[in-house]
Amino acid sequence: MPDIYTRYAKFFALEGEKRERIINAAMGEFLHGFAQAKTEDITRAAGISKGLLFHYFGTKENLYAFLIDTAIDTIQREFIDRIEPGQRDLIETVWRMSLLKQEVSRRYPAMFDFLTSTYLDTKHSMNPEQVAHLAKFTRMRDKVLADTVENCDKSLFRASVDPQKAMEIINWTLTGYAEAKTAEAKRMGLAAVGVDARENYDRYLNEFKEYMDIFRQCFYN
Repeated sequence: MPDIYTRYAKFFALEGEKRERIINAAMGEFLHGFAQAKTEDITRAAGISKGLLFHYFGTKENLYAFLIDTAIDTIQREFIDRIEPGQRDLIETVWRMSLLKQEVSRRYPAMFDFLTSTYLDTKHSMNPEQVAHLAKFTRMRDKVLADTVENCDKSLFRASVDPQKAMEIINWTLTGYAEAKTAEAKRMGLAAVGVDARENYDRYLNEFKEYMDIFRQCFYN
């Protein structure tokens, strides 16, 4: 079966910024669930006609399938495959993973949340190919995270600290941090956030780094 780049060659022939704008608009709308998502809202946010959207994808189902495949492919290439194997410092590894995730999220703000939402959208059934693709990706992602904990230098930790539980605490903290910053951005309004995106991005990274330093003080010898 052809990959998404062959199957949707007309779409990938578009200029990059326009492609990303359409993908971001669609992923943001599908966060509401497949049934609730409205193609007219996607086209309005993307700044294209409804006819053009269906010219590229044919149906709403095809668009949804394309987004799932695109999210998996992008996160695989630009996040998971770029995690350096064999890193011994767990907190340093988590920091580098956070930077990679931020790089993806700057281009595709809704991508990680969109992929998570596909698991929860019980009102729309994925086809068997999508289910298999998502399951394979999930196993690979979980293995990378498990290997990160398994291969870390456990001598760095205080005797009373379980590295697995430390990893979970770090993940919970960073997830909560991301949710808080998303809520903050919504309160400010997208236009306000976009006034100086680089400044906001650097500020968030500096705050992120402060959390990493606190984790080191709490968990390491």
